[in-house]
Amino acid sequence: MKRGIRYDFGLQALMLIPVGISLNVVGYQLCTILKFPVFIDQIGTYLVAMVAGPWVGLVTGFLGNVVNGMLNPVAIPYGIVSISIGLFAGYFSRFNFFKNIFGILIACAVLTIVSAGSAAIVTVFMFGGITGAGTDLVTAAFLAAGQQLWDSVFSTNILTGTINTILNFFISYLVVKRIPPRFLIKLNYGLPYIKKEALKHG
Repeated sequence: MKRGIRYDFGLQALMLIPVGISLNVVGYQLCTILKFPVFIDQIGTYLVAMVAGPWVGLVTGFLGNVVNGMLNPVAIPYGIVSISIGLFAGYFSRFNFFKNIFGILIACAVLTIVSAGSAAIVTVFMFGGITGAGTDLVTAAFLAAGQQLWDSVFSTNILTGTINTILNFFISYLVVKRIPPRFLIKLNYGLPYIKKEALKHG
């Protein structure tokens, strides 16, 4: 099966994009309304990237932020975070990092650093370190402890980002493992998530 930006946008992959966007939007709005210090707004990005590849994941993540931005403009600049997650998660899936615990740990560590770094850049340079989200309380605690603004924001994003990555990845992973094999087999990156028993009977 051919993979790459020219081949990943098949019919089944395109059908997943609105599903992924919906999951992202629901998670973001829930966390924003309740002022959670963590976000479950990338479940759809991870899910789509894992089974449909990095480019489809990238599009899903970005469009999710665009939709969220219609209700809360703060979300739009953070599209770069979603793009990064979709791209990296898709490539980790392509190279079978999600098939064993060791690969999952490496992938989650890298994804945390990438998302935390990109989020910190947006938070500091576009919003001066304050976005009105629940994470501002964590940043304030680091500032009160004597850290500089950049260090405080980055520390906040590493701390909350680790939890974000774990929650978003494992929820999406559980969902992927419950997608019927007959659908996964039609996706360019779905084969590794099909149980061997299902392949034998298929």
